[in-house]
Amino acid sequence: MALAAGLAVVLALVGWMVWRNWVPSAPGAPTSQTITATSVQLSWSPSTSGPSVDQYLIQRNGTQVGSVDAGVTSFVDNTVTPDTSYRYVVIGASGGKRSAPSAEVVVRTLPATPADLTVSLSGATSLTIGWSPAQSIAPEQYVISRDGAEVGSVPGAQTSYVDVGLTPATAYGYVVVAVSGAGRSEPSAELFAETLPAPPTGLRASSVTPDAVTLQWSAPTAGPPSDGYAVVRDGTEIRTVPASTLSYTDRRLTPATTYAYTVLTIKAGVRSDPPAALKVKTRTPPVSSAHLAGSWPVNGKVTKVSGGVTLGGSAAKGQTFEWTWDFASKCTVGPCPAVVSGVFASHPFTVTVSPSNGTYKGSTKVHVSHCEGLSGTVDVKNTIRLNLTVTKAALESNIWSVTSWKGTLTVASPYTAAGSSGNLRSYCPASTVTTSVTATK
Repeated sequence: MALAAGLAVVLALVGWMVWRNWVPSAPGAPTSQTITATSVQLSWSPSTSGPSVDQYLIQRNGTQVGSVDAGVTSFVDNTVTPDTSYRYVVIGASGGKRSAPSAEVVVRTLPATPADLTVSLSGATSLTIGWSPAQSIAPEQYVISRDGAEVGSVPGAQTSYVDVGLTPATAYGYVVVAVSGAGRSEPSAELFAETLPAPPTGLRASSVTPDAVTLQWSAPTAGPPSDGYAVVRDGTEIRTVPASTLSYTDRRLTPATTYAYTVLTIKAGVRSDPPAALKVKTRTPPVSSAHLAGSWPVNGKVTKVSGGVTLGGSAAKGQTFEWTWDFASKCTVGPCPAVVSGVFASHPFTVTVSPSNGTYKGSTKVHVSHCEGLSGTVDVKNTIRLNLTVTKAALESNIWSVTSWKGTLTVASPYTAAGSSGNLRSYCPASTVTTSVTATK
């Protein structure tokens, strides 16, 4: 009896020890089904022996990162970093019992997908593509594809690419892929970019006058036909013309002035890059075409006296004067009649002078001199004649203007009766005073 009882105790103890050490078998080695830059999807075969598992525990680099129920044999890890290696094992759990770890699988996430593609610079035959740098680990390189074909690559520290040899005014589609070793990121969102139209060629000035420039050019030699052209002067667009027009005359310009011209091709509302500017200087016009106006300091000197003239005093040869005359022009540019308001011998006068080949002439009648006779002092109605010749001209406020002139002021007195007494008669004979006049601004 005692022997039987002892044997039962031993068997019970052995059974308890076997039960205590009976654990689920290790799950099958996990395999990576889908790997992205920010997730890893694992799957494995279940434990096949031992007690039934309650759940599977997933460890990454020795640390548990998740668990799933017993009937689930896959797991997605969404806490990974792009372009990084990880070691995964799966452990079966039955209550407090744990299986041996599965065989280890090593997984490397993909590089981060390039984002925010933009065109930072465009030309007629090139496009510069840029993108945002990786937020974590930089890849070894970026590979650039155009319209589905790889066209180039740049180091991972570079986030732009210049694509050259393109056709003007043409649209292209770009994607960028980050590459590290054998790992390639998902392609970026496609960027559609269009090259600029090709500029015209052979821009030249076929005619230049003091106030106009005629430009001519040739159509672009590459790309589709243009819709038209934009003419730019000194950085400002001044006119557009249709594609059939290859010339333009720019008018109302300032004489003796340099202008910078470019002509741009227009295609679907897009303008080409400006080529090198053509600098053109308008012609310097003759002094005879200058505009006469404004207030002038005038110097006068009597050069000739004939007859007896009294101008509030004697008018002697060599006598000098200083006056200020005002010229009220009847136009804003170019030579045209002007009303002169002046003074001679303290007597004001106005006379309209008209231009002809750089000379302004005009006359008026006004009292200047006196005749002393038996009847006392008689005021004389004199004739004033101006004859002015332009000697210099220059730009003033962008107007080709007279800056210097010279000429003569002639005051003529007619025969004037000055009273009589008995058989005595008094008079003043006809006389003239000629004064040279000059003025410079």
